[in-house]
Amino acid sequence: MLLVLLADRTWRIVAAAGIWTAAAALLGWVVYRAGARERANKAQLARAEARYRALLDGLPLVTWLTDPGDRSSSLYVSPSISELTGYSPSEWLEEPGLFEKLLHPEDKVRVINELAGAANGIPVRSDYRLLARDGRAVWVRDETVTVRDPAGEPLYMQTFLRDLGELRRSEDQRERLEVAERAAAEEVAERQSRLDLVRRAGQELTSTLDHQSALSRVADLVVRELADWCVIDLIDEGDLKRAIVARCEPTEVDGAKLGDNPGSGIGAVAQSGRARILPTPGESSNGEPVRFLEGLEARSVISVPLRARKQPLGALTVARTTRGAAFDAADLALVEDLAVRVGLALDRGRLYRLVEERADAARVLEHVGDGIVLLDRNGVIRLWNPAAEAITAIDAKGILGRAAVDAIPGWQNAADQVPVLTAPDPGHDEVTIPIDTPRGERWISISGVRFFGGTVYAFRDLTDVRRLEEIKADFIATASHELRTPLAAVYGAAQTLLRHDFALDEVGRERFVSLIAEESERLGRIVNEILLANQLDAGRVDMEFEPFDPADLVERVVEAARAHTPPTVTVSHTAAEDLPSVSADSDKVRQVLANLIENAIKYSPEGGQVEVDVAEHDGAVRFSVRDEGLGIAPEDQDRIFEKFYRADPQMVRGVGGTGLGLYICKELVSRMGGRIWVEPNDGKGSAFFFELQTAEAAVLAHGNIEPGRLHFRH
Repeated sequence: MLLVLLADRTWRIVAAAGIWTAAAALLGWVVYRAGARERANKAQLARAEARYRALLDGLPLVTWLTDPGDRSSSLYVSPSISELTGYSPSEWLEEPGLFEKLLHPEDKVRVINELAGAANGIPVRSDYRLLARDGRAVWVRDETVTVRDPAGEPLYMQTFLRDLGELRRSEDQRERLEVAERAAAEEVAERQSRLDLVRRAGQELTSTLDHQSALSRVADLVVRELADWCVIDLIDEGDLKRAIVARCEPTEVDGAKLGDNPGSGIGAVAQSGRARILPTPGESSNGEPVRFLEGLEARSVISVPLRARKQPLGALTVARTTRGAAFDAADLALVEDLAVRVGLALDRGRLYRLVEERADAARVLEHVGDGIVLLDRNGVIRLWNPAAEAITAIDAKGILGRAAVDAIPGWQNAADQVPVLTAPDPGHDEVTIPIDTPRGERWISISGVRFFGGTVYAFRDLTDVRRLEEIKADFIATASHELRTPLAAVYGAAQTLLRHDFALDEVGRERFVSLIAEESERLGRIVNEILLANQLDAGRVDMEFEPFDPADLVERVVEAARAHTPPTVTVSHTAAEDLPSVSADSDKVRQVLANLIENAIKYSPEGGQVEVDVAEHDGAVRFSVRDEGLGIAPEDQDRIFEKFYRADPQMVRGVGGTGLGLYICKELVSRMGGRIWVEPNDGKGSAFFFELQTAEAAVLAHGNIEPGRLHFRH
């Protein structure tokens, strides 16, 4: 329109040129803005891609991108593939068939078939093994999905590979701990069952003076709880005769019939006083039946003597024919305990009959193992036998002829608790009461029988038995506590590692894995202590004697102990020059020394110096461990090497334990021909010592032999 209005041709040309120039400038500006926008988009895309790449590189798993349906065409592999398989990302990108090559042969077919579904767009999750460069089989979890564009067309396949090794190790460890927990619970239940059997048998034996009926009920208890057969043979007028036979319910195919007369094997047990267990623990019968009881083919047999006051009374024999494993050392100890109680009951029953049958009862009762008190109708003491003197530490001369309420401290209260019978009663229970004596408190089991001339009380000292039962109960409680603490820690750490609702960093995971390892090691030490103590009791510990350098052993044990020593405790060692070699089991010596050092550290809660020394002393090599800790009370020094004994049973000083460590040390040193003891450490802490033979002394003791390994079984 503007060109039409201009009349002059020149002006029209000038106007047209101006319009074209403006249009060109506008077009150039539009093109420039479009290029700038494209460059900004590319820079933004590059930044996003860099952030995405950094995110993938930082994930605690392997990220792998491939073309859809083709795992041989790697587009990207995160650097963590090197840690997982030992192959670098460049090797994965340059070698198309590497993935299939690394698949474990046992998983290859399954995995290829499962991953084929990912090509069809189906998400895949699979666990399998890859062979690392160093030959390890690495368990991984493969999670693969197909990534598509907005139009639904596949762009690439995205795979995440997660290392399952740590998870599987945690699961395996948890399974092992659960198995150990179940085994410990079963062992505690079995021990409780044995204690119940002994308790009920004791009640039956002490409830009546009719030993025949009591023995019959005890035999029934044994076949119900322990064995298929229980046989009691008693010596009567010099001959061994069969008194009691009890058996479990016979099966349809069980036609066993026991002979009426004891065989020569039982006779030998009764007369010699030595128990027999067949087959011997640790040995196999090779499928051959045990023919110890005439007329019976058994899987395993235990026969123990019945004795009282060193006199043979008979034999108690138990046998398994159909159920359970062969008897072991624990079963032998249980049957021996029952035999002691049966022997005491038989002896007491016989003596009671003698009291009734003979007028001169005092002469007979001089030799009774139980304490016997005879009170006349007025309550005056007429008989106080030597056993009563020994149990109560009260001299008979000071109380005979005096009223019991005046002569015996606390007699009135004690007598009120003891039911007095007019005749033997099978349902009567013996009572256990404490009494005060010049030697301190004693626990006695007492019963009374009234007759025409007065009342006879019989009692026996159960103080040691009660103390042993308390120690055993404390041990069961302590062992349960010691086992429960690491189990709870391991279980809690494992559950935390398995949770998916929050993520743990590598430091956190390492802390929980370290906790599991430490508590598992602690649990293993407790279980090993219990197993080793049981093996020592059963005599199934092998000793391998060979000469070794004691100074080198001390140095290695101390270095190992320092790795777990708190910063407040310093462990040092010294060794004399030119020490002779020691002839012993070096592993067992290392165990003893490590246990003593660990105790020294444990009993030094406020820190201090632990000094380990080894030197020659009077032809032997003496090891010593001194500490500056809590020390050991004088009354405990003679008992700390006893089984289950703990110097701090109530945890007053915060020191726990099973009470087996020093018992194991004593048994091991003793079996190696040495000795172990404890002394005060100059008024502060304790000093433990043990001595072992030199190699030269061992050679002289065993004759003209060449130094080397000597195998002994204890």
